[in-house]
Amino acid sequence: MAKRTLLSASMVLLLLLNNTNIAFAEPNSSETQVIQDNKVKYEQLDEDTLELDTEIAKLNIEIEGLNSKLDENNSEIQDTENEITTINHKIEEAKLEIEDKQKTIDGRVRSMYKSNMATDMIVYLITSENIFDMLDRVQTMSKIISVDKEMILEVNEKRESLDKNANEIQKKQDNLLQLKKSIETNLNEVNNKKETQQKLLDELNSRKDEIMAIIEVNEENLVSYPLSIINSDSSSISEIQNAINTLQYMLPQLNSNYVIDLVNAAIDSGNYIISLSESNQATSNSVENSSGYLSTYSMIATAYTGHGITAMGLKPVRDPNGLSTVAIDPSVIPLGSKVYVEGYGYAIASDTGGAIKGNKIDVYMNSNEECFAFGRRTVTVNVIAYPGQW
Repeated sequence: MAKRTLLSASMVLLLLLNNTNIAFAEPNSSETQVIQDNKVKYEQLDEDTLELDTEIAKLNIEIEGLNSKLDENNSEIQDTENEITTINHKIEEAKLEIEDKQKTIDGRVRSMYKSNMATDMIVYLITSENIFDMLDRVQTMSKIISVDKEMILEVNEKRESLDKNANEIQKKQDNLLQLKKSIETNLNEVNNKKETQQKLLDELNSRKDEIMAIIEVNEENLVSYPLSIINSDSSSISEIQNAINTLQYMLPQLNSNYVIDLVNAAIDSGNYIISLSESNQATSNSVENSSGYLSTYSMIATAYTGHGITAMGLKPVRDPNGLSTVAIDPSVIPLGSKVYVEGYGYAIASDTGGAIKGNKIDVYMNSNEECFAFGRRTVTVNVIAYPGQW
């Protein structure tokens, strides 16, 4: 059986009947088809909405991850920029140091050139007092040459090291900037996808709101009779008590918050009226008596379970001590009727099914196990009240 959904606009008109003079037109096949179409439509909207919600949730996680990566990347870029600034300072300091050492080396070279140091060095060695003095002078000259050589080597190595570090850090920054650009591109794509999905979700929710408006009208019409009993000055205490019982049984099946608030307010009002009554008349807590049925049918009964909403837009429920949900053929029993099903209990005829035609009824259960236990059987179905009579 198809899952539960809403009552079509044509079936809404069926519920807008006079409370005292009731004439029921049997829905034709096109009206029944509209009900089935609306059920499928609402269930599809629910599925589509759930899928979009799931997709948007995934996109939000992806966006959060990309934003986190972008933050990390920006932080690393900032650290790299700070590192580049530090290296640039070191390069400037090294340049000054290199310039100083270069000036020292250049000065020595010029001095050697001007003073003909090669000749001076020979003279310096020849004028040694003895062999030991000459060796000392050779060692001294070697140290001077070695120091100059080391100074030149150090300057060159430092320059090469700084150039290498500068190139590496610049390359690192270029890679980070490229990564940032890639992340921002991915982030824009995901945000655009989310925006598209959100628009679709908004459209679905708008359509669901339109359907919920019909559901609200259906539910308001469904509870209008017991509300009128409670609000009427001419109602007896037993009538008010029965109306309260009826509303309490209906509450679990309602979807509209507005109607739920109306029902709760009416129940409170009815209980207040009863509490103020000085009548000693015993109030009846039973929903209906066992006689005075409007019509009686012998029907083939099966059971179903599942979630969603019924053809009237109500929540399907199984309440052995209250009002349960049954699916009927609207051309046999009008939607919104109150019935008593043998072996099942009191119920609202608020649902339909593709296989429920003629004298067939489908009773709602809370689990597959209960459905199997109920099986297929012949039952007596008594119509207690038609829409607008209870």
